[in-house]
Amino acid sequence: MGVKDQPIFAWGGPWRESKEWGPVYSGSMTDCNDAVRPVHDRMPVLLHANEYDTWLNGSFDDRVAFQHRCFPEELIKMGRTSELWVRKKAAAQQEGAA
Repeated sequence: MGVKDQPIFAWGGPWRESKEWGPVYSGSMTDCNDAVRPVHDRMPVLLHANEYDTWLNGSFDDRVAFQHRCFPEELIKMGRTSELWVRKKAAAQQEGAA
């Protein structure tokens, strides 16, 4: 998935420094739009370029508001890859069980 006519886009999410892991990040999710619905019922909180400052410097409530709006489906491009998205450990366990 990507944003049409944008070679790079922003996915909002919190990050912090962890004593155990160093810098850690989690992507924020929201309900999907119709472009994403055939694949999943949730999607990343995608940001328009003019929203970066609000995400980075806004209040907590500003950030939460992004989870309650839907990114415009007409701006989403979907593409499938031939490579399956599976955890390597899980795939190795399945191969070993066969």
